[in-house]
Amino acid sequence: MSNPGPVLPLEAVVEEPLSFEFEIPFTREELDREPLLSVSPARIAGEVSRVEGGHALTARLAWDGVLECSRCLAPYDFSPREEFSLVLYPRQSISESELSLDREDLDAHFYDDPNVPVAPIVEERIQMAIPMKPLCREDCLGLCAQCGADRNVAPCDCAVEFVDPRWKALELLKKGQV
Repeated sequence: MSNPGPVLPLEAVVEEPLSFEFEIPFTREELDREPLLSVSPARIAGEVSRVEGGHALTARLAWDGVLECSRCLAPYDFSPREEFSLVLYPRQSISESELSLDREDLDAHFYDDPNVPVAPIVEERIQMAIPMKPLCREDCLGLCAQCGADRNVAPCDCAVEFVDPRWKALELLKKGQV
């Protein structure tokens, strides 16, 4: 991204919280997640206030997308809405002994410049919201392994008698052929 997009000017946050609202466009290629077929601009709104050692960010994030079901390959709408909080800390040089992350560091964002770009924060939240194995619905039946028919639309006539070949020796033993 050559254009950093909207930024949060942390130096402007003194006594009163700074409210913000942005729309940040992303492309499917930028997000580079295989189940994501399309994505709308993300809408983020919230405020930043000063806290000891940094700044607290609370925000609402909304975006729409289309994902591909990992079982039946059908596209389906995905519209996550999220409220989240982060603590923004200035990045400091740290020693080797301080290189581990604590549980509270998971909700922290470190910055080098007090004009913090919003797009990387939003992209991280979007990446975390996209499921590893997206399902169009919990009871999705998927595709038939033999004929490829979508079993959610109609049952197929294929016989489902697949036996894992690793169990063949036990089957022969049971039949007394060993």
